[in-house]
Amino acid sequence: MAGLSLYLSILLLSHSVSGFAPFTFPPVLRHRTPLPRSCAPLASSAQATSFSFSPSSEQLEPKEVQLHKEWFRNWGFAEPEPPKSKQIGMGGMGAGGAKGKKGKKGPARSAANSKLFIKAPDGDLVTVFRADRDESAPACSEEDLAAWGAAARQTFEGSLDKTGAVLLRGLPMRNAEEFGHFWRGCVAAEEPKPLVEGRYNSMGPSGGRKKLSGIDMATNVPPAFLLLCHNEMCYNPTTVGRICLYCVQDAPLGGESLIARNSDLGKSLPKSVSDFVKKHGGILYSREYYDAQNPPKVPPQGSGPWQTKCSLPEDGTKEQAIEFFKGMGFTDDQMEWDEEGGLKLTNQHPGFYTDPTTGEDLWWNIIHTGNMKAADGTPFPKKVVADIQRTGWEHTYAFKLRPGDWLVCDNIRVQHGRLPYLDDARQQRCLLTVYSDPMPSHDASVPARARR
Repeated sequence: MAGLSLYLSILLLSHSVSGFAPFTFPPVLRHRTPLPRSCAPLASSAQATSFSFSPSSEQLEPKEVQLHKEWFRNWGFAEPEPPKSKQIGMGGMGAGGAKGKKGKKGPARSAANSKLFIKAPDGDLVTVFRADRDESAPACSEEDLAAWGAAARQTFEGSLDKTGAVLLRGLPMRNAEEFGHFWRGCVAAEEPKPLVEGRYNSMGPSGGRKKLSGIDMATNVPPAFLLLCHNEMCYNPTTVGRICLYCVQDAPLGGESLIARNSDLGKSLPKSVSDFVKKHGGILYSREYYDAQNPPKVPPQGSGPWQTKCSLPEDGTKEQAIEFFKGMGFTDDQMEWDEEGGLKLTNQHPGFYTDPTTGEDLWWNIIHTGNMKAADGTPFPKKVVADIQRTGWEHTYAFKLRPGDWLVCDNIRVQHGRLPYLDDARQQRCLLTVYSDPMPSHDASVPARARR
């Protein structure tokens, strides 16, 4: 589990000013001149002002991506169990190995040189739309970008409940500033209901993610790391109902986005895993911060000053910090202060979430990252963690976001992640992230019970 401990530390420190070096962009991307592109809607009349999207049946690419075993071994992850055949039905994985009966591929685990592949999702998981744009039209105005945002809002609101993920392609924004105009138009749209923006708060000690033109960048986790599928901020008392990823620039090699449906993940787990979670009352999420004016000689791993976490100056007060953490959903009894000014935050979660649409209990936690404890303080056994990691890949899919792609995910029903990629200054990967619909992560109407 040493690899897992290091992995979790990297996840925490990658959001910290004291961790990895900031993820910077070369001037060509940071201040690039907008590329010539279409913005105006596709219409028979140049005077038309409608902005719209049309359903698309296009195949997401690549059709399959190889999963390299080093990605799992380097960080202590359990390797996926390959399916017995490439004809795997609903699963996201395929395998290469020795041929079995009738010419089909046999169990890959029996072949020394076997390879694992992960497939692209189909329309049952990701609904795809493409912007109706005239490719000969002039560059976008701020008003046009806002109009595209409003149209995008109408489109994904009407489709997200069906699959849990909507991909809008062919959007005109080519930098963070332009995306900001688009997003403001999306938020400003009052129909079908007002949109409430969410704010990112990690378990780590930083006050937030790196930003471009005021928009959060996607994870700072280094390119060589495999970012496992997860639900955003499921470890906080307040989470977000949706997370949206916009691609300004893709990587030249790798960096495919991962996606998985929570209901599928829960059904594939061994019964012993869910039984363990229920028996021990769910999950305990804990993090510690120290006082910047009274730092310990050796700070705890993955920790930092609570002033930094709360975006306060070094002489920020305890009262200001309490107000910040209450804004995250923490209560007074979940905040424990020591005599040195240090703070320990704890919150519990059953590990499941009730789907408000279907009533189904969804697997919803980050036990698979390792070093988690059950609500009663019992560490999760290595086998439980390994079983979660291994079986999760049975229903995980991968595809590449291209410039102009906007992926909207229901954060309760769908997980997201990222495969490693080549970090090339000539084509620096840049994904922007926005959030909406803040909501309690613990369904108060359903007690922490032995579910089902």
